Amino acid sequence: MKLPVSVPLNTYLAYKQDKEVEPQRILKSENFDWDINHPKSLSCLCVEKLSENWTGSSKLNQLLAKDRELFLQILNTDVPLQLLVDNIKNDIFWKRCYLSKWNDSLLLTEQKPWITLFMERFYAEVLQNMNPKQYDPEKVNTLVKLCGPYIQSLNIKSLIPSDIPVQRTVSPEMENLLTSRRQKDQKTVKNQGLNRDHISLHAALGSLSNLTELHISYQLSSVGVEYRKDQFQFTNNDARNLAHGLEKCSLLKVLRITRSDMDCQRVKYILRGLSDNSNLETLDFSHCKIGDEGALSVAKFVSKHDKLRNLVLVDNVFGPNGIEHIAHVLNHTSCGLRSLDLRLNNKLGSDGVAHAAVAIARGCNLTSLNISGCGIKPDPLQKPPAGVWSALNAENPPTCGDLLARAIGLVKTPLRSLDISVNNIGSPSDITLSNAICLSYLIDINLKRSGMSSMAMAIAESAAAAQRLRREAEKGIRFRRSAGRVVQARRVAKGMNIDADPILLAQQLSARPSIVSVTSEEGTYNIFAQPLSTDFGFVPALKSPLPSSRTSSITGASTSRRSSHHAVLEPVKEVRRTALVRRRSDGSLLEPRYANTERHIKIYISNEDQF
Repeated sequence: MKLPVSVPLNTYLAYKQDKEVEPQRILKSENFDWDINHPKSLSCLCVEKLSENWTGSSKLNQLLAKDRELFLQILNTDVPLQLLVDNIKNDIFWKRCYLSKWNDSLLLTEQKPWITLFMERFYAEVLQNMNPKQYDPEKVNTLVKLCGPYIQSLNIKSLIPSDIPVQRTVSPEMENLLTSRRQKDQKTVKNQGLNRDHISLHAALGSLSNLTELHISYQLSSVGVEYRKDQFQFTNNDARNLAHGLEKCSLLKVLRITRSDMDCQRVKYILRGLSDNSNLETLDFSHCKIGDEGALSVAKFVSKHDKLRNLVLVDNVFGPNGIEHIAHVLNHTSCGLRSLDLRLNNKLGSDGVAHAAVAIARGCNLTSLNISGCGIKPDPLQKPPAGVWSALNAENPPTCGDLLARAIGLVKTPLRSLDISVNNIGSPSDITLSNAICLSYLIDINLKRSGMSSMAMAIAESAAAAQRLRREAEKGIRFRRSAGRVVQARRVAKGMNIDADPILLAQQLSARPSIVSVTSEEGTYNIFAQPLSTDFGFVPALKSPLPSSRTSSITGASTSRRSSHHAVLEPVKEVRRTALVRRRSDGSLLEPRYANTERHIKIYISNEDQF
């Protein structure tokens, strides 16, 4: 082995000496062609001849280590795949095969063998370039048996519909998989109509016993000049075939079907195929066309799978009725969701997001909620969720920002990440919401273009940054002058409009249980985050069709969707005292405060005129 494959090309070029440097040096270790004029050894000639005429042999382990490495470096990568898989398991050779077939750089997030990386991408390209008119199930099954044991993750970026003519150049591997069929008469095709089904993934996925992650998009990447909108359809037959294939993928943990024409009926087929899967952790239906009925199917699926942790429903078409079903399931004992992503669902509006706020107030297990671009407005709710009452005036419903503030500030939920960007919270709900964020344990918030005033955003972001530092201090992490902490402290100082040493501020924020007093050169200015008022709250339920995950200190058990199942309770002081239960950042209880004490958080800024 003259040139070690473990040495990257950039490393070789960096250490390569110029001719002008040490011109008198005779021995140059970086010159790999120093023996180009020397006669080759007999063993080297035998290995080269063996690589030229190799037709598959399982006796490669009998070669010496240096001869075997030379053989794997000079062996042609165009050898039939069946021979390579059966006889060669060396990671160095499969790296050569991958880099010779695809020149783009690969981002390795997991330590996978190169044979796995090669098989996953090779199999995905075969499915992407296969025309349904030339689909042969027998030969696809042969390929699945060959590649299946090595495939753990499959990313199918596009699929060809059956009405696309065969006009693409295929690789030699594809020619062995495709079989020619007789062309039908054009008049018969016109009478029968166009069939836009894609290849059946029943056989393509059914034998992948080790598949744990599947990404698929029913779209066409290379359209050409014959563009039509109906080329991007996701038919009912496609959904049924995919569901049959998913039934046999018992180890599947991540399923992402994105940028596809998947409506309510098709999502039912998909979820029906996943009904027996007990290992699913992430479900992503982004940029689809799931409506209220499809959201109800998703809610029923979530209630039956307690291991599901992440649900992504970005850019769909369901409204307040659909999110009501999902929010109702969040409080069930069988729900294990930790992350809910509802971005770009414009039809939700304030009424739809209010259902998610009520679910948070009733003590769901969410740690991350993304409601960016959901159309929140500062107007009062037109149809408040069932179970929300107003002590001041029953005919004066709260705004969506008020509901979010009560859910975050009064109830100590596990919520740690909140994204409400690209909305219109409006005033005075923004002040109430920033006050609630100061009283909460949020450590990651995104308030960009949220309709909040600059001072309300500064207070909320400063409180979240300080909470991150306090959480590290509670975990026993000793303060160091690390870049991350100094950047967080500098963000606090910038958001509060103060002039302070970031290192000193970070030390103080890490050591104290609340935002510390920092005085600027102009003096000290105080703003007190007063405890939230109890003008309205969330009514406990007397009857619920499904069991609740817990009994919240404010809301009690989860409420049903019928208003007749609720009883209106008058606000009492006992509710106020139970609302301020103190917890650490990990959710554990602290010692209770005295009854005559109130919780204040003091924030210092340098501009007094804004208040």
